[in-house]
Amino acid sequence: MKMLQTRQARSVEAILQRAATLGSAAAVVVSREGEVIYRGARGVTRRWDAAEGNATAPLPTRQPAHAVTADTRFDLASVTKPIVAAALLVELERRGSGVDLALAEVLPEFQSPAMRRITVAQLLSHTAGFPPEWARRRPDPHARAFRQDARPNRRPGGAVEYSCVGYIWAGILAEELAGRPLPEVVEINVLGPLGMSATGFAPAPWQQPEIPATEDQPGRGMVQGEVHDETAFDLGGAAGNAGIFGSANDLVRFLEAIRCGADEQLPPRVRRALLTPVTAPPDERSYGMACNEEWMAPLGNAVGHRGFTGTAIVTQPEGEYSIVFLTNRVHPTRHGVDIAGLREELVAGVIDPEGAADE
Repeated sequence: MKMLQTRQARSVEAILQRAATLGSAAAVVVSREGEVIYRGARGVTRRWDAAEGNATAPLPTRQPAHAVTADTRFDLASVTKPIVAAALLVELERRGSGVDLALAEVLPEFQSPAMRRITVAQLLSHTAGFPPEWARRRPDPHARAFRQDARPNRRPGGAVEYSCVGYIWAGILAEELAGRPLPEVVEINVLGPLGMSATGFAPAPWQQPEIPATEDQPGRGMVQGEVHDETAFDLGGAAGNAGIFGSANDLVRFLEAIRCGADEQLPPRVRRALLTPVTAPPDERSYGMACNEEWMAPLGNAVGHRGFTGTAIVTQPEGEYSIVFLTNRVHPTRHGVDIAGLREELVAGVIDPEGAADE
């Protein structure tokens, strides 16, 4: 059985411990050539309570925290996006369409001159011209206000600008194509086929205490088991930009499907679309639907995504490694806590510079 070398394992263990102290919980799963070579977790689901306006008040004993494992569900934040992208692409494949589909063929809002040429590829690669956030955000559980308000603020195809708004539209498009709610589309098209039984939107009330808490938010208190992202919360908890909860053990299945998955898990055209970067002027930056980010550089030819709550996934298409790194770094507050350095250290620590792992 393959395993990390001792020095590699010690490096990962140290990173796990540091990550758990930044919030309250951390989990890591590493696979090499399809075989899990490291699985670990540290911390508890909740360390702080919002008592009398003090977000860092110690957790009362009447609210016991649960120990974290690689099966613990975390709020994935924007790691939701590549999963929703895959679900939408599977739906398009089922209907004989592809990423060149113009959204105006499905969504009436896109029939205006400014939007009628926006394609699925532009939407999923952050080149559709939508702003990063929904500026007029307000409670809107059926997305009626969002569909009236959310419009591009620049020419489609003119630049790469990371956009939660674009991915909310991607979720709406998936619903319209499938004729069913987004959680069902994601379950039928991605989670079910990949055996990701501990992943999905809107955990049941009995599951919420077992999920790492995120942030003390105005009007909500210490958020636990409900989506942290404010826009996804206002849209009812299930949106294309955020809202999925999942475990490290489940997410490595998703990564392996991207790395070299069987056709029955992800159709070949879906996998190719996830991995194909889209380049846009003026700086010619590229942004694939599964994303390409600098912190993955030590792996080489890597794709993945990160989430605001402290989550990250990365894999090497046709390569060796898949890595899942989940934390709740925003617990109890987002301010002054950054795990960018830890992500980079984890990726670098996993790689064996001599190209061999203990057998």
